Amino acid sequence: MRQLSAKTRHPAAFTLVELLVVIAIIGVLVALLLPAIQAAREAARRSQCMNNLKQIGLGMLNYESSKKTFPPGQFKPAGLSVKRALAWPVWHLPYIEQQNVFDRIDMKFSVTESPNNQPDFSGPTNAVIDTYLCPSVSRRQLYRGQDGRLTGLPDPGSAGDHNGNGLGCIDYMGIPGPDEGIINKTSGIAYDKEEGNFLAYKPGRGILMRLDANPTPCPGATPTCSAPVVKMKHIIDGTTYTMMVAESSGRGAEEQINCNGENTPMTDEFSGAWASEKNVSRVKLDPDPAVGKQYCGQWVSAVNPPEKFQFAYEEFFSDHPGGLQTLRCDGSVQYLRDDTERDVYIALCTRDGGELVIE
Repeated sequence: MRQLSAKTRHPAAFTLVELLVVIAIIGVLVALLLPAIQAAREAARRSQCMNNLKQIGLGMLNYESSKKTFPPGQFKPAGLSVKRALAWPVWHLPYIEQQNVFDRIDMKFSVTESPNNQPDFSGPTNAVIDTYLCPSVSRRQLYRGQDGRLTGLPDPGSAGDHNGNGLGCIDYMGIPGPDEGIINKTSGIAYDKEEGNFLAYKPGRGILMRLDANPTPCPGATPTCSAPVVKMKHIIDGTTYTMMVAESSGRGAEEQINCNGENTPMTDEFSGAWASEKNVSRVKLDPDPAVGKQYCGQWVSAVNPPEKFQFAYEEFFSDHPGGLQTLRCDGSVQYLRDDTERDVYIALCTRDGGELVIE
């Protein structure tokens, strides 16, 4: 019988060292590729977020074209308390192809009550609207669920009140303007040249205003009450240089800041719900020692502030790297970087501050 050759009896194979080298090379390649893959995924998410804001902007402009004003930032139907008023996204619904949700909202009841908010999430204010959610969200407030709804809120403390469990969330905040305590350093309107003093902004200098921008406050729960509305002609600073909506993502319930410990969630303030009146926020945080004030011993910017301040003051923040996206009154979407100067983002919040903005 013919014997097998030595070559046949002993086929070539990888040695252990060679196998380890190949595994190491694969590991290095994966390590190099993973950040690129993650960056590509984030670029796709950021693009989707931008498209959401463009859809919101198109809806806003269509609303303005139809009604001749932008929607009110807050609106309180008769019989409801101010705390249960409706926010601008409610009026905006028909203009982003959500007419069926809008038609089902019963204005005689709070957004937290049945038939608007149902235990089985079938109510109109339970709707999770994709256009209102940023896909990059990773940080969420305690009462913000993974499904895009408020969850885990305790029973309300007072009889007849209702918690916000099940309300659909939103990652885009309406901007009613700078807080009335913010100092305007650049406007000829608000700067007293004779005395050399910086004067503070007045309430309601933005687009989506709050009820308290009215000359007289809403007198109780009985009458209907709307925040002042803004017409296109009122935007004298230029539509490109005026924000109406900006990212403020991951919100659930508003938090009461505690400088010496954990913040306390306010279980009746549903800032993360698209239908809730809390979905507008005056820009208050000010990092300028010359005119601002400290918060918990810090000079804090309103653009992506430290985590402790995000759900307490709820101004500008997102999980995009390096900044966040803003919707301007011309419908464009512009990126606001983390290092944006204080005077720039304050000026962008006003429609008629007279500031010169160089981004």
